Amino acid sequence: MKRLPIRLSHLLRHSGVGAIMRGPEGLAVIQDIRQWTDPRGQTAGEIIHYVERVRSALGIEQSLREPPLARETERGGSDGVCIPATRFPFWMRCPHCGKLYYKPWRAQKNDSPRCDCDKRSLLEQLAWVLVDPAGYLTDVPWRNLAHRDAAKQEQRQCKIGDKLYLIERQGQYVLQCKACDAEKDFRGDERMGFGQQSMQPWTRETPPQETAQTNEAEPAAQILRINDVRVYSPVAERVLVIPPESRMRRGTVVDLLYRNSGDRDSVDNARTPLARKSALSILAEKYRCANTEIEQAFVEIERGYPLYGRSFTPGMLRESEYRAFLETLPDQRDDEDFVNRDRSADWQALCRMLESPGLRARVSPIRHLVRVDRLKAIQVFLGFRRMQGERVTPPDLVGQSDWLPAIPLYGEGIFLTLEETLLSRWEDNAAVDARTKQLLQRFSQSGREQPNPLTARFLLLHTLSHLLIRQLEAEGGYSAAALSERIYCSHAPDKMAGILLYVAVPDLAGSLGGLAELAEPRRFLGLLAKALEHARWCAFDPVCGEHEGQGPGLLNRAACHACALIPEPACDYGNTLLDRVFVKGDAASGFPSLFGNFS
Repeated sequence: MKRLPIRLSHLLRHSGVGAIMRGPEGLAVIQDIRQWTDPRGQTAGEIIHYVERVRSALGIEQSLREPPLARETERGGSDGVCIPATRFPFWMRCPHCGKLYYKPWRAQKNDSPRCDCDKRSLLEQLAWVLVDPAGYLTDVPWRNLAHRDAAKQEQRQCKIGDKLYLIERQGQYVLQCKACDAEKDFRGDERMGFGQQSMQPWTRETPPQETAQTNEAEPAAQILRINDVRVYSPVAERVLVIPPESRMRRGTVVDLLYRNSGDRDSVDNARTPLARKSALSILAEKYRCANTEIEQAFVEIERGYPLYGRSFTPGMLRESEYRAFLETLPDQRDDEDFVNRDRSADWQALCRMLESPGLRARVSPIRHLVRVDRLKAIQVFLGFRRMQGERVTPPDLVGQSDWLPAIPLYGEGIFLTLEETLLSRWEDNAAVDARTKQLLQRFSQSGREQPNPLTARFLLLHTLSHLLIRQLEAEGGYSAAALSERIYCSHAPDKMAGILLYVAVPDLAGSLGGLAELAEPRRFLGLLAKALEHARWCAFDPVCGEHEGQGPGLLNRAACHACALIPEPACDYGNTLLDRVFVKGDAASGFPSLFGNFS
């Protein structure tokens, strides 16, 4: 058994359940969470507490658990529960003669099998798999493919599968069966029915009969390279932990009782008052407190601790976060999971003191500036898609698990909002409205999920967010790939126009103060001014600035790798819906800039 190291943040994203990951000695696919068990067969991950708002906002009933952890010991073993993975693809190929082998490591009893040709070359796993939009994944059926279009009857009926060769000729591949001389050109993108093969490489479960692909005229499954983005698309959500759940003090009686359902059951199951009193006394001794503290803790939990009856819907998710950033609690402690410090008054005073009218006009649309010294986010893995299909395959494949994998992330950030009165007048401009409708029409034809809402306000906020991230990378010492954005945008019922730029990692060391320090007014002034200046010109102008559509689905206009695009992990919207004109304006077309002389 080989052990492959993997980051927790990767495990719940692009290297999650069903993903093909590359290890030092080959490729493997991560098994579903039903296999994430300890030696007794029990679920190995620890429950994450104080995430009722997260679950409510995402509309999930399952509990959230961290993936199990294992560390390599000095003797080469492991301490803890490893997440199982299956070596895949099962087929391997000789790079010299092209011969194909199925699971040769079993026959040769060697992790590094070799070909039986004269060169005795090390075999390589094939780089193609068969993918179905319903979420299924398997090996390419090489034997069937080699004989599918054979001209002779005896070739179509050939059952020999150990004399297959994939030979490269002048940059093209040819699939041959040397047992019957069948031959087929292999393009690497053929479509074929998935049939009744195993749904995933590590399980024997087959697709339901009613959804199996049996129509060969229009088969849905397709052969793809393993590094094709259509092979695997993770579905994950990240939700911030805000008051009151972020204020929970660890180690208190109510905290200990809330986390231990077994202790609560010992009291709830008591049938007589005497038995209940005895159970309370046992808990009081265990927690080293008075019986009255245990009783009060039960009262708090029954009242709905820690949310006390408050409920959230997915639509309220960002609204509640937005309000939390703008409200600084007077009794806030430095050890809480959400610590914000409002710098808006100091920011506005600094703007009024600026001697340059031009600079003052450019930066004054920033209404609120908040330093976020500590924040905590919960990243939840909801499943994955294949071939960009609509079906989301849950982490357990069947959707019957009572838990979902999640990890807490810790970090810091900068939060800002725009002046609502000024922003509303800017949105009403005819040129702004016309340019927005052009992009909105193109987006509606792309079939992508729409940010709610897709408006000029959103395009402005999103583009400004990217410009600030690029500037943070240039002078803040942060890699753009390590940063994340969160756009707060709505018109009704509560208007929002905010940006959170933050860093969050699966470790308490995510809050080191470097990013939050840049939210101090004087430092942020320089950051913002340079970002706005860089928005005016791109190395590829005038081509970039006058572009009618570029990027995925042509969903960007004045935005390219030289000016506004950032690494994919840092953007929530796939590096689309960006346009520098919404920030810098365009005098030639009468498009005003909010960050200028607009009033």
